[in-house]
Amino acid sequence: MNGNTKYWVWLSLALGAGAKVDEILSAYPDPIKLFEEETADRIISGVFTRRQIEKLEALKLSDAETAIAVCKKNGWSIVTPEDSDYPAGLRKLPDMPLVLYVDGSLECLKGKVIIGVVGTRKPCHESIVIARRISGDLASAGAVVVSGGALGIDSSAHEGAVEAGGKTVCVMGCGLGVNYLMSNEAMRRSIRENGAVISEFPPLSQASRMTFPIRNRIISGMSHGVLVVEAGAKSGSLITARCAAEQGREVFAIPGSVLTTAYSGANNLIRDGAKAVSCAEDILKPYAEMYPDRLRLDAIDRSPIKTEEKVETEKVYKTVKKEIKTGLDPNARAVYNLFGDEPLHPDEICAESGLPLSKVISALMQLEMADLIKQTDGKNYILND
Repeated sequence: MNGNTKYWVWLSLALGAGAKVDEILSAYPDPIKLFEEETADRIISGVFTRRQIEKLEALKLSDAETAIAVCKKNGWSIVTPEDSDYPAGLRKLPDMPLVLYVDGSLECLKGKVIIGVVGTRKPCHESIVIARRISGDLASAGAVVVSGGALGIDSSAHEGAVEAGGKTVCVMGCGLGVNYLMSNEAMRRSIRENGAVISEFPPLSQASRMTFPIRNRIISGMSHGVLVVEAGAKSGSLITARCAAEQGREVFAIPGSVLTTAYSGANNLIRDGAKAVSCAEDILKPYAEMYPDRLRLDAIDRSPIKTEEKVETEKVYKTVKKEIKTGLDPNARAVYNLFGDEPLHPDEICAESGLPLSKVISALMQLEMADLIKQTDGKNYILND
């Protein structure tokens, strides 16, 4: 943490994560100068909207100091564009993050080939095995695996890298202090010990529909290339792939059956120019030529990927909603309205509804007691028959 850190935090809190900052940083490369600037001069500069001027005026330096204190209490570090640990790829990103809150260490990224691995939250068994194996091989070869910490492919990617004894970084779509993805707490701990969990969002910022697209640009921006494993036509991982293409990164995809919509997004990426791959070596070969001192392709396991025994495929729920009973509070009604044929995890409900986890849990309890939903495997909930 340097002397300018609190001013970077102040600016980040005022403008918000994902803000358009290129013109602002061009006019004010030093955040201290911006903090000390008179309101009239900020207006004259022409790089701020009226709303941004209002936010800069309203936010106090003590607000930034509070965020810094929260980080210090929890052992988290704060990395700004002035710090050597700031990921090199993000410096070239349009509207780069002004602040990264870090649980762990970003030292693991220096001088490394970085590959993002993303995909659906509800993958089939084969895709889980493929993501774990390829991520493990990427890590064994010396690459760093970056993903988003979500259930499904993201978790499989992180776990594969850790099990291989490699490095991995998780980019969160919420603050580090938010209890997001409860069932992944053990995984987050192992990532922290073998890399870092990072976020552009202040420590107590909740996840929402808007936060994940904002964080996706960071996953792709810090990576040399991005691999998509199983993605439907509307998968959020396609946003990461699009960001990667726009940022000039290579996009890779695992091809899948054309007979199921589960792979339509990944297959469409290949149709539109993404490179179809089946193993880690397919991904790393061009980077090994560019950076021969960074990768060890001989460390990759070249044996065929085995999907082990066939597991039961994910259930498809077709349950008709029951009529809502009286006595449910507005939060419970809002949560109930989110349910359809697919099972939902509390963390997904938080992101969809914008409600904090405590209120979601309370709502789920009400709905269970009203016999409207029931809990199933993996802490998911479904409509009750």
